[in-house]
Amino acid sequence: MRRRRIAIVGAGFSGAAVAAQLMKRRGREACDVILFERSRRFGPGLAYGGAERTHLLNVRASNLSAFPARMRYGEYVEDTLDRAARSSWGRLKRVRAEVVACRRAHEKWTIESTRAQAVEVDAVVLATGNGVSAAPSVFAKGGVPVLDAWSPGAVRRVRRGADVLVVGAGLTMIDVALTLSRDPRMGVIYALSRRGLAPRAHLDDASPAPPSSISLPRGLSDALHAFRAEVREATERGEPWQYSVDRLRARTPDLWRGLSLEQQRRFLRHLRPWWDVHRHRAAPQVWKQIAQLQAAGRLRILAGEVVNAQVNSAGIDIQHRQRGSHVRHRLTVARVINCTGVSSEVSPASQTLLRQLLADGIARPHFTGLGLDVDVAGRVVDGAGVPHPTLMALGPLTQGAFWECTAVPEIRVRAAQLAAMVSASA
Repeated sequence: MRRRRIAIVGAGFSGAAVAAQLMKRRGREACDVILFERSRRFGPGLAYGGAERTHLLNVRASNLSAFPARMRYGEYVEDTLDRAARSSWGRLKRVRAEVVACRRAHEKWTIESTRAQAVEVDAVVLATGNGVSAAPSVFAKGGVPVLDAWSPGAVRRVRRGADVLVVGAGLTMIDVALTLSRDPRMGVIYALSRRGLAPRAHLDDASPAPPSSISLPRGLSDALHAFRAEVREATERGEPWQYSVDRLRARTPDLWRGLSLEQQRRFLRHLRPWWDVHRHRAAPQVWKQIAQLQAAGRLRILAGEVVNAQVNSAGIDIQHRQRGSHVRHRLTVARVINCTGVSSEVSPASQTLLRQLLADGIARPHFTGLGLDVDVAGRVVDGAGVPHPTLMALGPLTQGAFWECTAVPEIRVRAAQLAAMVSASA
């Protein structure tokens, strides 16, 4: 009997997790897996593929009760994938190529890539990860070069002693600030975002939140008021606010799907920055380093937006307007680094594969603009609103549908569910 063949597009953590789960299938559910990845490594992806030892995990490795270096976790993911392949009934084939098209061929799928012949498979899992973020257009208009924080070696091209403008104040900014600050001769790091909100810290105590549930009403405003009341009551009991956020985590996808489209859009417009800094926190030792940089004046976090940028003889002239003010302030920096984070938005600038899927009506964007529309099981919904039984998505591509879908614990669970479904339905 021929084993079913499954294609996984993307070999970051999401794709590697599904592949490892499929490699565990036995008997009639055993599959051959073709894992496509356009970058050099299979497993770490963008999140865990860096080489900076100062960049720690932003969540605890639960078996270590600690925040190890992200690169070490990337090595762990690679090893997990290798061990799963060696013990599998099926065969894992790694293909280093970018997938440019996924087309329906009768009851199967044809996968076209840049470096390999087209292959026919029984089912496809899209795990392409986050899209590339775009720097504000004001820099392109002024002819100002912008370094991408995710490009290898970009930060190392910053001149010693120079001031730097970092656009964005989230976890990516923290990574860049830590890297730059290793040189004591580095100038001032200015981090500018619309609200000037930086990630909060995890607790030093490695123990998880005491088990209990948070019951929130339907509707965005009512749920927000109830959650704030819960945090106040927890604080009065002597519990840190982090416990309340962590207790909410498991229920977040259901709460998100219970909101109307207008309520989801209101959340994205007004509440998302506050959610991000409280939900996506920094390791406590990292947060302390950032606080020390701020206290020493080496890192300044500003709220506002850049309204003009020009290159002159002294460097890059930046004019920015603080939040709530019409007054323009000026500063001169040697470099601008884009730290606005990765993007989940589906747009004309999306990957070639996504553009093809949308153009052919095989997929449609989620109504929030975040990722693709999928059903509750993760099956991709086509242009007519019908889910494909053998085309699934995982990770950031499903953020519009589930919201909480980009962290390791959620991806692990969903990867196991998808593997069971795809091996049975292919």
